[in-house]
Amino acid sequence: MIQVDKYSTIHEVPDTWDSLIGDNLYLSKKFLSFMESVDQCGQTYYMLYDDGVLDSVFMTYVRKKYNLAMFTKFNLYQKMTMVYVPLSVTRPGIAYNKRLDAVMDYIKTIKGPKMILNIEDVEPRGYAKGLTCPKCIWTNQFDSFEGYLNSLRSNYRYRYTKCLKKSSPLKIEYLKDNKEFTEEMYNCYLQVYNKSKIRVEKLPIEFFRGEFFKIFVLKKDETVVGFGQMVENGGELIFEFVGVDYKYNNAYDTYHRILLEIVKYSIEHGFKTIDFGQTADESKLKLGSKYTMLYAYLHHSNKLVNSINKKLAKYIEYQPITTDYKVFKEDV
Repeated sequence: MIQVDKYSTIHEVPDTWDSLIGDNLYLSKKFLSFMESVDQCGQTYYMLYDDGVLDSVFMTYVRKKYNLAMFTKFNLYQKMTMVYVPLSVTRPGIAYNKRLDAVMDYIKTIKGPKMILNIEDVEPRGYAKGLTCPKCIWTNQFDSFEGYLNSLRSNYRYRYTKCLKKSSPLKIEYLKDNKEFTEEMYNCYLQVYNKSKIRVEKLPIEFFRGEFFKIFVLKKDETVVGFGQMVENGGELIFEFVGVDYKYNNAYDTYHRILLEIVKYSIEHGFKTIDFGQTADESKLKLGSKYTMLYAYLHHSNKLVNSINKKLAKYIEYQPITTDYKVFKEDV
């Protein structure tokens, strides 16, 4: 027998929630408590029991204006219940032992349109199904950053060596306390956000001041020209958000320097992989990352609308890059 308990704040949720989340730190009670404090968007938390045994946990939140056609040239805005961590990361808003089927069946009972994001390829169970942005995973097999550069085919090595030379006037500083994250740094994030074609949510400055993150800042003299934000998650380094002042981007190749700094940090600190996230995938694939496909599942409580969505899905799903970039010498 399936039983589902529902909570309106993470502070009400039993600590057994964390027993199911594995390495999905974004679903931890501590992180969700932090997210509630900086981004209130109607979060609701669910715990699913199968014959009295906790099997699954998941969360929803409500976006009042979600663009269902964001991967196309069209706009299709609607209020949407999202099964997703309220943050643009590759982790799902679901953790389960065996009964993902029961979770998906329960979500269908929520009124109106709802979307499950960033889960694996599974049986749709009455949902419209389509690709969302894949995540780009970079695997560390290097003893040094110089070794990484030397492993690249000549055109990529030339590109990144040139970037390092152009950005050499910049000073890179790691924040000792994220409370030092300034409005000037936040403005760099807003520039990237406003330029992005794919937008899910805009985060407040308080998010970047959270204790979970490792943030480095690029400066020309005392002027901030960009920053990178990461999370250390066991043997995995997660790239979160980036900020760039586009007035300086061409002069210093700031964005690519940020990506190279993340690779350098990963190698020097012995991380096994980098999760480079889901956007700007061409640049990340050209660093040597590989795709891991992720899916979105859409359901509407109106049967007619749900039927239309199933036919529409293939026209609005994400179109991954099909070019096989042969980045390393061994790939030739």
